[in-house]
Amino acid sequence: MTPAPRPRLHPDHRRDHQPPTVPRQYTVGWISLPPMRYPNHYTWFILFSALDIMLTWKILMKEGTEVNPVAALVIENWGLWGAIGFKFALMLFVIITCELVGRKRHFTGRWLARIAVTISIVPVVYSLGLLIHHVYWLTPVLEGSPAPSSI
Repeated sequence: MTPAPRPRLHPDHRRDHQPPTVPRQYTVGWISLPPMRYPNHYTWFILFSALDIMLTWKILMKEGTEVNPVAALVIENWGLWGAIGFKFALMLFVIITCELVGRKRHFTGRWLARIAVTISIVPVVYSLGLLIHHVYWLTPVLEGSPAPSSI
């Protein structure tokens, strides 16, 4: 006789998706730190944020403008290094917020981390679109080279 099949659980209710009841403590010297809750989300968030800085700087070097007024002020006063510091300070704030919220409410913290990744994708896609548009539609066609095809 075969045993009855186990009921299927929604992915958020499986054991491997539950938040740890007591997080392990990591000790580094005199500092004791719990593990980060959403490292995969943070990796993507940092990647897209860094791409945002790189693409923004490339657009600024091609005589473009920064549309975020706060970031434009930072870039105007402190240049590339100010933009990098400003962006990484914002990233640190978002990651700490996700961690603090996630310690009290796991699924809300994960939702915040996902939203941060989603929002950080938007300027990257927009900047890539601007750069592609600039390269393929605004550069003069050299004599003897084929014209770019229209999409």
